[in-house]
Amino acid sequence: MPKTRFLDQEFLDLELGKMFTRTWQIACRVEELPSVGCFVEYEIGRYSILVVRESKDSIRAYHNACRHRGTRLARGRGRVGSLICPFHGWRWNLDGSIKLVLDREEFVPRSDDDLGLGKVRAEQWAGFVFINMDPEAKPLLEYLDPIARIFEPFQIENFRIRWGKGVVMECNWKTALDAFLEAYHVAGTHPQLFRLDRTNDKIASLRELDIRPWAPTTVYERHAHYSALGPKSSASKDAGKDPSKRSGDGKSDERLSVANAVQYLHEDMGGLENERSWRAAEALKTSEVPEGMSAGQYFLQLYRELSIAEGYDWPVITPEQWTEAGSAWNVFPNSIILPGQGSVFWYRSRPVDNDPNKCLFEVFSLDQIPVADYDKKREFTPEYFDDYRDADMGQVFNQDFANMKEVTVGMHSPSFDGHRLSEEQEMTIWNHHRVADRYIWTD
Repeated sequence: MPKTRFLDQEFLDLELGKMFTRTWQIACRVEELPSVGCFVEYEIGRYSILVVRESKDSIRAYHNACRHRGTRLARGRGRVGSLICPFHGWRWNLDGSIKLVLDREEFVPRSDDDLGLGKVRAEQWAGFVFINMDPEAKPLLEYLDPIARIFEPFQIENFRIRWGKGVVMECNWKTALDAFLEAYHVAGTHPQLFRLDRTNDKIASLRELDIRPWAPTTVYERHAHYSALGPKSSASKDAGKDPSKRSGDGKSDERLSVANAVQYLHEDMGGLENERSWRAAEALKTSEVPEGMSAGQYFLQLYRELSIAEGYDWPVITPEQWTEAGSAWNVFPNSIILPGQGSVFWYRSRPVDNDPNKCLFEVFSLDQIPVADYDKKREFTPEYFDDYRDADMGQVFNQDFANMKEVTVGMHSPSFDGHRLSEEQEMTIWNHHRVADRYIWTD
């Protein structure tokens, strides 16, 4: 994998001009547009897109540019009755049609259609709003295949954002994304995950390396995923992901190992687990595990019982469905979703300032909500930081973020010519470049 794909301005220009303009990208969640007139700006490189709730049942997207002299119409997020240019005051209705041209009689006559905002395709899946600047692009659900089918049991449309934070990183947008596209790095970057004492992050021992989870990758036409399985010596691709198995030291009371793993994710990462699974894990510590069940299986039973009792729709997800879902998916080109029952993570990476050595990396933690709350509106505003150390995102994320600049510094070395990838555990990265080439080198 040549390093020029990460470091060269020319290559970033190709990505922005030929890939990002022709692919479906997650712009926001539906709940970020709770009322008519709410908007979210989605920026990708030099492009700015406005996603707007035009009516109760309609969300639209437009190029964020005045039809008069190109001024950006709105920034960030907010709520408006109409879209008004801050320069000369031209106005558009929420459906993109022209509403007001000051002194229109002084201009060359143009039709209302000609003066309407430039439309961008916007479609939805699982509570996510996707945009695509290519009017000829295939429908979203066809583009997402097989993700939509595989994620269906998790009902992510019934999740809401718990929190969202973005950090500016001194690395290429793909370097940030790649850090989360494989679990091969876990033993080297997150050694505390193998220990009951999670504050101990000293380098992993040889014994701990032997019990590290093996995470083979699977690639599809556009997307790819990895599945964190058991130790390589005993793991099988055919067995697939088992949510009852948790990382631990392999020697402590199994109840404590499972409970500690669950509670650590909730307390440190603020995602993949939630306060409900935390309570189920707390109950597990002093429970008698029924004969014939592992501690992890009993935890899932306690979690399920608690969720149903508190009003959550909690379908049974079969082993086959867990196997297909895996641990983390690259939703090409620039998002990652970690599926789970009750809580998921969504990551997104974007170039910043047209600089190949700078990006914005965002983390969104989503939780399922009770059935009674499906129609309730929620306020949400993400937080952004210029330095990840100010973001208070916990030990695990900080370890990942600390690697990113070091990777970039190393890639600039004349001794480094490109990535050498594991053919089992890093094919998600290879696949991302393979798919990108279809857009970059074809019209």
